[in-house]
Amino acid sequence: MSALSRTRGAAPVALLDELPPVERAAVRCLRGWTGGTAARVRMRRNFARVFGAAADVQQEALDVLMDLVLGAARRPLARNAPDHPEVGGDENAFAQMVAAAVGGERDEALVFALALMGPEAAFEAVIVAERLGLALLGLLRARPGAPLARHLN
Repeated sequence: MSALSRTRGAAPVALLDELPPVERAAVRCLRGWTGGTAARVRMRRNFARVFGAAADVQQEALDVLMDLVLGAARRPLARNAPDHPEVGGDENAFAQMVAAAVGGERDEALVFALALMGPEAAFEAVIVAERLGLALLGLLRARPGAPLARHLN
């Protein structure tokens, strides 16, 4: 792998705090899922607090999507530390795939998925990304004083 391909996808394209809520949540999920056991436990706790008995189904969408995206990636995906303020190209493609899928824009979601992985995995990723996006919407709506409502209306 060349030095150029190792840095592809790492270039900053946005600031995390300036992303819309679903995209920001998707980036945080990607970073958290790959951030180790403690981060995954914290994520599972958040899902359980909001979804109760249905948390396992919601968490499964995240687990399946992460396994798919990271396992079928064309190259290792560039990711930043959980608290890093910038969003890299790969992280943004992931977030845009999730947001487009949950918004019913499957063709658009597929374009972003294809930037990260091959065609077979990309088609499956879009379907799972829709499930994850719906779970993220549920998490965002459950936050006290969530500003998400104004973004959805």
